[in-house]
Amino acid sequence: MSGMNVRDRNAGFARGQEQVVGFDRDTGIDSQSYGAPGAHIFYVDPNNTQATDYGNAGRDPTTPLATVAAAVALCRDHMGDTIEVAGNDAWQYAPHFRPTAIVESLVIPYTKGGIRIVGAGTNPLGVQWEPADDNEACITVRAIDVLIEGFLFTAPNNTGATGIHSEWGVTATTLGENLTVRGCMFHDLDYGITMDYSWYCQLYGNAFDTISVGAVINTSVTGDADYLAIHDNSFLNCTLAISLLTSDGNFIYNNRVNGDANGANNFIDLTGGDDNLVADNYLACTIALYDTTCSDATSGAWINNHCTDGAPVAPPT
Repeated sequence: MSGMNVRDRNAGFARGQEQVVGFDRDTGIDSQSYGAPGAHIFYVDPNNTQATDYGNAGRDPTTPLATVAAAVALCRDHMGDTIEVAGNDAWQYAPHFRPTAIVESLVIPYTKGGIRIVGAGTNPLGVQWEPADDNEACITVRAIDVLIEGFLFTAPNNTGATGIHSEWGVTATTLGENLTVRGCMFHDLDYGITMDYSWYCQLYGNAFDTISVGAVINTSVTGDADYLAIHDNSFLNCTLAISLLTSDGNFIYNNRVNGDANGANNFIDLTGGDDNLVADNYLACTIALYDTTCSDATSGAWINNHCTDGAPVAPPT
């Protein structure tokens, strides 16, 4: 997984060493090879005994920040700043040598657009993030152009939890759209990714497992989530996989959905939408049940989708 959304032309020039879970001065991400001129890298590692927020500039990997919220406060708007969050092994089946997960209900304000928050693990399960309390989101995005990558969002100790919520227009200072979420896992939550009037989001390469209400949801409190690109994601045992009622202009392709083959509108539901394109998705239901698990034909074009016994000829109704 990349620590930058922009390819670093200096990549490979940092001194080589063994891969480490925490941070050190010799790690490649400490080479200060930036993705944009003048960009900063901030380090967060609550498992480091030297970690502190108070009076900490956050740019020395040996004395990282303790919270992601402190790192967000230090970021500058659209300057290419990146927050690197160290790995932990809070995952339930891990040895728990670095057992402290990220436990925050982070809000990214509209003044922090264009920042990147990246889990510095080899696998998203290696950077566990939990909400701070019941009925909260791990991350609420109210800024544009935010990238989130490489985390396990889960809630073993909370109810009513959401992984990521992006919202626009709730107030004059909620401007969260153009969100990119990639390479993350969402596990044992009520909601995976929810969007309210948030346009042009890109959700790809993620895994959703055991989501009790809905994995990717248009909440439509203020307005619809439109013009989304949702591709190459995996959905397993989610009550609703992709539920984008009344959403328009979305590209939904090459996703894998495995769940209740007898469910109602629980795989891909675009009821009331328009101008959507749904193609090359792999669905764990028969052609006969495709019309039940998915909806609906008037929302746009459904092309070359795949069921367990072949490809449906017509869109679902």
